[in-house]
Formats: sequence, C-alpha cells, structure tokens
Amino acid sequence: MDFKSYLPIDTAGYKNFKSKLELAKELIDNALNKGLAFSSIVVDNWYTSTDLIEYVSAKNLSLVAEVKTNRSIFFTHPQTKQWRYLRGDEFMLLLKKFYPHKLKSVSIPQKDGKDKNVWTYSFDSKLKGCKVPVKVIFVFDRWSEYDDKNTHILITTNQNQSTRSSILTYLLRWGIEESFRELKDTFRFDQYQVRHQKQIQRHWIMSFLAWALAYWIKQNGCLSKILTELPQTIGQCKEAIASFIIIDSAFLLSKNKEVAASLYKIKSERFKKKLKN
Repeated sequence: MDFKSYLPIDTAGYKNFKSKLELAKELIDNALNKGLAFSSIVVDNWYTSTDLIEYVSAKNLSLVAEVKTNRSIFFTHPQTKQWRYLRGDEFMLLLKKFYPHKLKSVSIPQKDGKDKNVWTYSFDSKLKGCKVPVKVIFVFDRWSEYDDKNTHILITTNQNQSTRSSILTYLLRWGIEESFRELKDTFRFDQYQVRHQKQIQRHWIMSFLAWALAYWIKQNGCLSKILTELPQTIGQCKEAIASFIIIDSAFLLSKNKEVAASLYKIKSERFKKKLKN
C-alpha cells in the first residue's frame, strides 16, 4: 500500500536525510490520512524505541512489538519484593527459577496446519524511560522451526488484549518478512542496476506487481487445471508463468509446436488443443 526509501546520510547528492524511525512515523500518518482501516501497528525490536511507543500512543493506536532482551522492565523482584527495573534477559532467568508454575501455554498455528504450544508469562508494567503503560509478554520458545531465537519479549500498549491475540498479531510480521525474502530471492527486488531514486522505485513497483500476480495465481489455484504438477512455492509459480510466456513466444517464432509444448508439463486438453491449431 505504501513504502518509503531509506537512504543513508552519506548518500551522494541526498540532502533531506530522514531516519528509519522518522520514515516509520510518516508511513503511520499516511495510512491514517488515507483512511486505511487497521487495528494495530506491528514492528520488530529495532523500531521499538520510547519515541515510537509514545508517538503511536498519542495517536490513540495500538502497538504490538518485540523489545530487545537488554531493555529494562519494571517489576516486583521475587526475593526482595521491591519494585525495580531489570533487564529482560535477567528477568527471564528469575521467571524460570521462581515462577515456573505461573507460565501459561499458548497455541500458535504453524505452516503445516498444526498448532505449536509455547510457554508464556505476561503482566502489566512499563519500560524504563517510557511513560506509556504496556503489557509485557515473555515467550520461552521459538515461533516455528524457521525461528533462530529461543526466547522473545513482546509488548503491547493494548493492555486488554489477550496474550494469544497479541502474539498472533505480532506474528503477522512474518508474512511480510517471507514476502520480502521471496521478492529478493525470486523477483530480483534488490538487484536493480539503476542509480536514481525514481528508477529504483519503479523497479520495486514492478517487482511488487510480479510477486502479487504470482501470489494471486497460486492462491486461486489458476494452474490446477493446466499443469500436472502444481507449484508449491511462489518461485515455482513464477517459473510456470515464465514457461507459458516462453511457450507463447515459441509459437509465434516457430512452427515446431511439439518442442514448444515440451517446455512445461501440461495436462489441460483445451490448452493442448489450442497448441495444435
């Protein structure tokens, strides 16, 4: 729906430098000005600064985010019974030692359709240097087999939101991460050979459109009646579409239609009949 280009401060000829946090705020404002309907803002731990938390709260919006394990969190120490700030990673050790009986299991869906249970601990608190109250959620497990972190610390400014709902909202980020990985690996999103910003953005838009088309075709099963082997990934779907373009070009440039038809496994009789005509 919207994107902004981040250019390092030392980019040649670029004078109007904006930080990533400034660009994030502009994207939020643009979404509000366009009247887009959304319930939460979700960011990773790089963006979870006090400035952004307070900015989102001032807009009367909900934020669900991960925080770094060295972030200081306000809580009651289990031994001294006094309120104090402690780093998240140190807090996790205390939870395992003193409150293992208070951990609650939360189920989160996986790609294979099954659910995975993760242990969590949540409570209302605040972060050091931040005036906005938050709900802190400790997660003692990986999100999935693709996750490289064994523990996570989430916060949400919506303290009425359930732990599971907060986790599932945050995990919507993974769809974005996977999309950008597909854009880079399959659609050459980051392999432009132009230097001007408008040209780069045009390249990005073409990559977005190509990815969206392949995704739409895959989700709607448009190839199920044409191919004997259905594409399982976006990359395979792109290869199938590219093959059809090659086949079509071969028909135009050659009379040898058998060679052209062999470029991809086609089962559709209607398509085969079209090839023979």
